[in-house]
Amino acid sequence: MTNAAKPLAAVAIALSLALATSASARGFGDHRGPFGGPFDGGHPGGPSVQPDRQCLQNCQQANQLCLGTARNDAQSCAQSTCSSEHQAAQDACAADHTSDACHSAFSALRTCLQPCHDAFKTAIGTCLSAGQACRTTCTSATPPSQPDAQCVASCRSTLQSCRTTVGTAAQSCDSDCRPLITTAEQTCAADPRASACNTALQAALACLQPCNQTQRTSLQACLQAAQSCVSACPTATPTPTP
Repeated sequence: MTNAAKPLAAVAIALSLALATSASARGFGDHRGPFGGPFDGGHPGGPSVQPDRQCLQNCQQANQLCLGTARNDAQSCAQSTCSSEHQAAQDACAADHTSDACHSAFSALRTCLQPCHDAFKTAIGTCLSAGQACRTTCTSATPPSQPDAQCVASCRSTLQSCRTTVGTAAQSCDSDCRPLITTAEQTCAADPRASACNTALQAALACLQPCNQTQRTSLQACLQAAQSCVSACPTATPTPTP
């Protein structure tokens, strides 16, 4: 059978599904946006206007499941309801797809498939409507609760104190390496090509390396402690709307 005599069921269902899937994809675009945190310049305790991305992802996956079910139901309907008409169309068009017999057989197949196609269109419309309602819920829901601003401010102050302590310790560590640093500076100033310059530099860097590593580790610990502090803060009490 030629391409022109492909079963109408497969063509109609595939086209409708493609259109439905395209419409669904347009409804679930990328909604990512900038956001701030307690330690990166954000405003803890303030309202959030960003949609819930996990909510949007859940809606998209539910929509895909809905579309897949509609497609499978349509295919099952066509196979179980119109199998004899399908076979008759194949037989009538095998020799000549332009013949009257072929056209008549396909007309009968179209008539048989119409209820399946109508049910498929209805199911797709239901999927799209449910997907839109789901997405609207994600973008219009009450903003997530925020930690108490005063508690966050206290955590921020503790973080700053921790960083200051780490900086002071780093300066003390660096001062122990000052003689080696001075030697490297003087040696390399005299002749940066000399092996003595390279040797002096390596000695100074080797002295500073533990200081730098300790400082990085300590600063990371400060940040983790601050994040834990914010996580333990109570939820802010919303201000009543006048």
